[in-house]
Amino acid sequence: MFFVGVSGNDPKNDFEIFLKNYAWLLAVGVALIIILTIVIIFVIKNRKGGRVKKKEESLATPDEWIDALGGKDNIVEASATGSRLSIQIKNTELINRELLTNLGVTNIVMMSNKITLVTNLDNQKIVEKIENCLQN
Repeated sequence: MFFVGVSGNDPKNDFEIFLKNYAWLLAVGVALIIILTIVIIFVIKNRKGGRVKKKEESLATPDEWIDALGGKDNIVEASATGSRLSIQIKNTELINRELLTNLGVTNIVMMSNKITLVTNLDNQKIVEKIENCLQN
């Protein structure tokens, strides 16, 4: 046999001899498995890659958004889709790009009568605030 001191006749005696000779290896193996499991769980829970960021709430007032978009008379319609604000406007020259950037806009796409703003904000709430302000 391959165990030192194994008699081969009594399985219970063979197991006791095995434990006397190799108990420390078993204890180290079990401890390593427990430590590796804890480390893997910790790494998976604290991994940041691939997570969707939570939308931030805009701290700006509706009036600041309206001023950045050229005033109440310049806004025709506003809608939100995901990370984009789509706004129909009358005059693109009245848009204040610097103020929009300060409000949290990361990208501005201007077309002839439409502007698309890319943000990490809760765009649906921004549109609701703008529409409420326009109706008053």
